[in-house]
Amino acid sequence: LLGWASVYQLDGINIDFENVHLKDGPLLTQFVRELTPLLREAGLIVSIDVTFLSTSENWSMFYDRAALGKIADYVMVMAYDEHWASSPTAGSVASLPWVEKGVRRILEETGIPPAKLILGVPFYTRVWTEAPSGNGVKVSSQAVGMDVVARIIREEKLTPVLDEATGQHYVEYDHETGFRKIWIEDEHSMRARAELVEKMGLAGIAAWSRGFERPEIWEVIDDVLN
Repeated sequence: LLGWASVYQLDGINIDFENVHLKDGPLLTQFVRELTPLLREAGLIVSIDVTFLSTSENWSMFYDRAALGKIADYVMVMAYDEHWASSPTAGSVASLPWVEKGVRRILEETGIPPAKLILGVPFYTRVWTEAPSGNGVKVSSQAVGMDVVARIIREEKLTPVLDEATGQHYVEYDHETGFRKIWIEDEHSMRARAELVEKMGLAGIAAWSRGFERPEIWEVIDDVLN
């Protein structure tokens, strides 16, 4: 890691471990504790990714967020997926009220200072399909970037409407595979996320994943944060 950081003149290293057994959580904390001084000696910034708090052992409970917040320079919270790929119900990847509630809970329960917390935002969304199956409905989804959603809106001649409950634009339409729903990531939702960073005094924004966004998104983020 130190070698590659030197070769590519990196500013820092972001540590991202997910789906760890609960019993191995202390080992992850110790790994970060031992790695961080070596990275700092090389002048590198150290950040680590965590999820929102939940009762899922392998997804959330193995993170000792309080300890990690004291070790690393920054903690990046992956503020997604509220509705994940195999979710039994269709919904937003990260509705604005859900994000704000999750961030406030982390700040209140872990002691991580707002100035050390980075908000992770999704550059992707999911195209949800609800299709009849037996006596019920089969729900499936596909993760797509912003250009794909814009193309769907154009080809299907859709008019996005603002969904007050999620703080996002929303479209729905009939498709040969079933009834489709999309909670849209666009300039509107990204501005709201950036404004949340400002309102709560957070360190900044991180995103997953580069390449899913439209160029205008960077202008929105820069306009709010700078």
